[in-house]
Amino acid sequence: MDNKTLKREYTELQKQLSRIGYICNGTVMSSYRKCGKPSCSCKDDPQMRHGPYHIWTRKEKGKTVTRSLSKTQSDHCSDYMQNFKEMENIIDKMKKISIQIIEQSKND
Repeated sequence: MDNKTLKREYTELQKQLSRIGYICNGTVMSSYRKCGKPSCSCKDDPQMRHGPYHIWTRKEKGKTVTRSLSKTQSDHCSDYMQNFKEMENIIDKMKKISIQIIEQSKND
């Protein structure tokens, strides 16, 4: 591919990147739990467990951070994680194009 085409693709990727909304990383999980009360039916019946509880886990400065979320927050977080993955994909493509441009410029 010539430099002009590569630069055009790169510009398009920049536009795509600018359209990405909020981002975050980590994992969101939902779980059902036993409450610990001896008389509660959740003790013996998995179908009666309490929840769902939505948990967001991520790394911050090398440490694992876990936070409980509401259903709405969990949904937002999942969307933002998808945006993060899309951003990473776009940046990977931008890096590859940058490398191609560098490689081609040695011939100039």
